[in-house]
Amino acid sequence: MKVQTGSEKSGALSSLLNEARAEADDLRQRLQKYEKTLLSTRLIMGHELKRPTTAITGYLDLAVEDATTHNTEGMLEAIAKAQYECGILNELTSFFLELLKVDGGSGKSHGEPVDVRESVEEVVDGFPKNLNARRRVDIKVSRDAEEVRLDRTELRIILANILENALIYSDVEAPVSVVIEKTPDKRGMDPNDLLKIRVVDQGVGIPDDCLKRIFEPFVRLQGRLVEGAGLGLTLVRSLVELRGGSIYIRSSEGHGTTVYVTIPEAVKGNESSVVS
Repeated sequence: MKVQTGSEKSGALSSLLNEARAEADDLRQRLQKYEKTLLSTRLIMGHELKRPTTAITGYLDLAVEDATTHNTEGMLEAIAKAQYECGILNELTSFFLELLKVDGGSGKSHGEPVDVRESVEEVVDGFPKNLNARRRVDIKVSRDAEEVRLDRTELRIILANILENALIYSDVEAPVSVVIEKTPDKRGMDPNDLLKIRVVDQGVGIPDDCLKRIFEPFVRLQGRLVEGAGLGLTLVRSLVELRGGSIYIRSSEGHGTTVYVTIPEAVKGNESSVVS
């Protein structure tokens, strides 16, 4: 039986310590991922699910009212919109369940080809009429970004929250610009492209002290009577960072706001390649 020398024992101990350190780092990364995932799902349950359920209630109330006055056309339109919101609710529920499945992997979904312009237009059409979103929002999508591989529900949540802020914190007639393009991902060895979203408004802007905390939960601009708890941007940042992207806001009080979002395209699975 060979007796280990002091240097051999030291080497073995050093190797064990390095393995333990590597396992600890891996565990820390997993915990950070779970923390972000739980934050996102918590925000979805408390914030995003309220959108379609409130809309469904409102549309069904309109349908009942139209039924009592025999306004068949209005009733059918309200029911159709309620059905549409039910579909969004189902999407959010499925997304919520999928998000809970995120494990120690890359955090990237396989996604499916998504029509970007169509997604933006659906979000715009879903805003209340008093925001005049369809007339105010100018959509520009570069040719190579017309179809990308992303999670459709995630993209809708991100766009809805950013655009809603741009519309609410601007004059009712002020335009809002949405520019979406694609660029190569030069970070590391990832061959997928990055989707870049830029939303520009001419609204009230964000004071410096608030801008520093704008992604924190429950932060709202002072003096603005706006419904909601101030969780939208917190949710957006959680989703974007969970997918390996980034979000940045440039703003000054009285001079409007620009929101920059970058999201990596999802990892290609066995699905067919995206056609630009």
